[in-house]
Amino acid sequence: MVAGAALLVTYAMPHVIGTSLSAIGRSFETVSAPQMTVLCMLWAAGLLVHSFVLTGALPGLTRRRALTLNLTGSAVANVLPFGGAAGMGLNYVMIRSWSVSAAGFASYTFVSNLCVIVLKLTIPTVALAVLLGAGGQVNGFLGGAAAMTAALLGLVAGAAVLGLSRPEWTQRAVDRLTRVVTAGARLIGRRPSPEHLAEWLLDCRTQTVEVLRRKGRQMSLGMVGYALLQALLLGASAHVVAAGVGPAQVLAAFAVDRVLTLAVLTPGGLGFAETGTAGGLVAFGAPPAAAAAAVLLYRGFTYALEIPVGGTWLAGWLLARRLRPDRAG
Repeated sequence: MVAGAALLVTYAMPHVIGTSLSAIGRSFETVSAPQMTVLCMLWAAGLLVHSFVLTGALPGLTRRRALTLNLTGSAVANVLPFGGAAGMGLNYVMIRSWSVSAAGFASYTFVSNLCVIVLKLTIPTVALAVLLGAGGQVNGFLGGAAAMTAALLGLVAGAAVLGLSRPEWTQRAVDRLTRVVTAGARLIGRRPSPEHLAEWLLDCRTQTVEVLRRKGRQMSLGMVGYALLQALLLGASAHVVAAGVGPAQVLAAFAVDRVLTLAVLTPGGLGFAETGTAGGLVAFGAPPAAAAAAVLLYRGFTYALEIPVGGTWLAGWLLARRLRPDRAG
């Protein structure tokens, strides 16, 4: 799976946008060390801002632990197909080791993922409006993506509002989910208590509503700030390789990237996101080699760099966890 994604990046992307690996390599030669430092700072600032979303989603979570959850979960998710589930499992182990209840973890997972989904579904519509306002041309993909994501956003928002604001809807959903989970558990030889399961699900709902009520503004600002910093990182990457596109076009390409990262065929949409985003920049007038270099530089920070950094962070967490009992003794 990862090998296929790498083939998409190294062969399909240059072929689709009309360039070569050697030309892309020459575009990287213009990037200086100070420029790379600025790009690193933008990436790190994005991680810091995103930590406000996580500390809002889980009351009592410290900034360091929020960064731990983000980086280690991303490292796992970026190397495995359907790695989001593996990253979620790792986050569960970490959060439970910090004496957080299972209901607290479920509430945190729901709220944080809801923020991510809403953001990814909102960006194409915003990008379309900005691009039209700047007098730019809108291609069919961006227009279709904006229409599709706007419809999905309406469905997600409507379901969330109904499920969280109307107790009778919640009770119906809990009753049905309890029956499904209980039946599934019996197939593998387990017999959970339907009453306890329903009580746990209602507890999750209560904690979720409380988090959204108290920390909704903080999480919203955190997600907006994170998106702006990531778009700025893409724009800065395009600037240092002389792609020659304006802010509206960068935002539109960023919207394409966010939509394509939803693809679960490869970890983090690897291969699909790079090809589509580079194609978007070329459609807006960027030279093919510079467009590919800009996207690879951007994805190098937002995807590739998170693997060694998150892996190292995870190793440190595991070592600290192993040594903790000895230190306590």
